Amino acid sequence: MSFPHSAQRRRLIGLLAASCLPKAHAARPRVVSVQTEPSLAHGRALIDAAFRAAGFAATLVEAPVTTEPHNLHEMVAGRIQVTLMPPTLPRLSMVHEGRMRLIGVPLERGLLGWRTPFLLHDRQDITTDVKSLADLHSLIIGQGAGWGDAEIYRRAGLITREIQAWRNGEFADQMRTGVIDLFPFGLEESISFFLPHFRKHRPELALDERLLLRYPWYRLIWVTAHPDADDIYHALQEGFDAIIDSGEFESVWNEHRRLPSVEHLGRRRVIDLANPFYGRDIVPERYRHLLLEPLNA
Repeated sequence: MSFPHSAQRRRLIGLLAASCLPKAHAARPRVVSVQTEPSLAHGRALIDAAFRAAGFAATLVEAPVTTEPHNLHEMVAGRIQVTLMPPTLPRLSMVHEGRMRLIGVPLERGLLGWRTPFLLHDRQDITTDVKSLADLHSLIIGQGAGWGDAEIYRRAGLITREIQAWRNGEFADQMRTGVIDLFPFGLEESISFFLPHFRKHRPELALDERLLLRYPWYRLIWVTAHPDADDIYHALQEGFDAIIDSGEFESVWNEHRRLPSVEHLGRRRVIDLANPFYGRDIVPERYRHLLLEPLNA
């Protein structure tokens, strides 16, 4: 009996068996810190789909909701790796300076710029005579603190006040005291999420049925420029291109969001506002077919 030969044979069999097992490090998912809001389930689903299409194993971890300045600080440091936000001048400057990366996929398909205001249920008549931008000058617009579109309203000559607490409809208190009159949100996101959400907390809030404020406003994908996130950026870019080409983007979007009905759109007066910071061309040409035009305007 040759013990050395048997031991050598067992060692060879063990090595062959080990080579057939999946590599533990290859299967370990990359942890990706993503900042979203509860209303952005479609964004999380699209990011998941993009990573799958790119063959990139990732576990998405919800980053804490914080102020925009702190958000930017955390992204530069690489602790928040991905955010889903509309462009702001600081964000665009950081992209230009190489401190942040932008993937210009319009996650709301252009509908974020179709805004309609929340107001108090018992004060819905305040928009009855609003037929033009000039008529809006008598009303006070509310927006979340740090929202970039607050400046769009100010540039249009509208009195605009920023509110710290809004996620559960707390701005109803400012409406009741006369601090603000209207609080515009995207019409589609209001129908899909905010209207039922606010009604749970503030049943005195209603969605205005007369106005549609319209301007270029897109929710895009921002990735930290920290070198540790290079693989995340490339996987998202590759993955989104793949799911857009295959049609999966639209399938996933349709599972979570929907076009406002003719009932919601047809009776509203459209008031167009200028966006002095960017236009439709911020969405790369290869993604513009995703943009929806509910009123063919």
